[in-house]
Amino acid sequence: MLNVLYTILEVAYVVLPLFVAAIFLLRSSETYADKYSSSKFKGMGMSLSAYKIFYRSVGLFCVALACFAVYKNYIAEPDDEMEDARRFWEDVKKSQSAPIQGAMLLGAAVAIPARMGSTRFPGKPLALLGGKAVLERVYENCKKSSRAEKVAILTDSIEILEFADKIGAPAIMTSEKCRSGTERIIEAFAKIDADFVVNVQGDEPFISPGLIDSIIEAHESDGADLVTAASKISDAAELANPNVVKVLRGGDGRAIYFSRSPLPYNRGEGDLSKWISKCDYWRHIGIYGYSEKSLARYAALPPSKLEECEMLEQLRFVAAGWKFDIVETQYRSVGIDTPADLEAAEEFLKGLNS
Repeated sequence: MLNVLYTILEVAYVVLPLFVAAIFLLRSSETYADKYSSSKFKGMGMSLSAYKIFYRSVGLFCVALACFAVYKNYIAEPDDEMEDARRFWEDVKKSQSAPIQGAMLLGAAVAIPARMGSTRFPGKPLALLGGKAVLERVYENCKKSSRAEKVAILTDSIEILEFADKIGAPAIMTSEKCRSGTERIIEAFAKIDADFVVNVQGDEPFISPGLIDSIIEAHESDGADLVTAASKISDAAELANPNVVKVLRGGDGRAIYFSRSPLPYNRGEGDLSKWISKCDYWRHIGIYGYSEKSLARYAALPPSKLEECEMLEQLRFVAAGWKFDIVETQYRSVGIDTPADLEAAEEFLKGLNS
């Protein structure tokens, strides 16, 4: 429609002046005399010859105007301003005719922070698991997400950067000063180019693509700024294990607190196996979904005492009054923190392939 309107205006710039010119230049002397006899110009003292010259001059001016329009629109190179205007309206047309996708937002992405300098297991992202590097397995599973528009590896290691290039994975170099995966995402956020980022740890080779999709869905459906996942604890040993992070949830299902200790505390009951029968306990799954707003807030917050005490970075949000939406899942995290974990992951992989 806009192109049609633009074409009509182009033609009008030529046709209208020519139409006016034809009226004044093709008019006969008799017609001029008739018009002159009743015109105001006669009363003002203008002679008939001057009257003819005036209107024929107007006709010639209109011809010149039409010629200029033809030259400007079809012969001369378009100037920058006119070309910019044309492109603007073409872009408007394209934007109006294109289907709306995600409310014109940038969409969701998966970020995989990975570093070689783990104190308990140096070099673990490139350690082999069933013939493939741990990081490669993480990347492949993240790529299977149907809702994430892109997946990127974030690292401060040249080795990982080169490995990412080898397997065809987008990678972004970040500073060695980043103390956590969240800080790495904040530093690389502009390059990731998304409005919602799912943080998948680089030592989760069996991460579920469906869980990633559920994290993104929670943001898209409810506008949640912070999303994470949890699975129900059914084993007392797991409840007592400080390496298993527990999630305390409120009445609305959102996370109130994260702790290495069992929460809530069951007063007067020493047998942890009975705790589970009296209350729901939730194991935190270390996957996070962050909106741009939440990342900006995190970057402005100092480390909290809760975070430093429990050694859990998500408590920086909690201490500032933010809450995480929780996605309930049956997914069982098989993270790799030590060489012994890698051996266990090998056995788990064999079970999957058998």
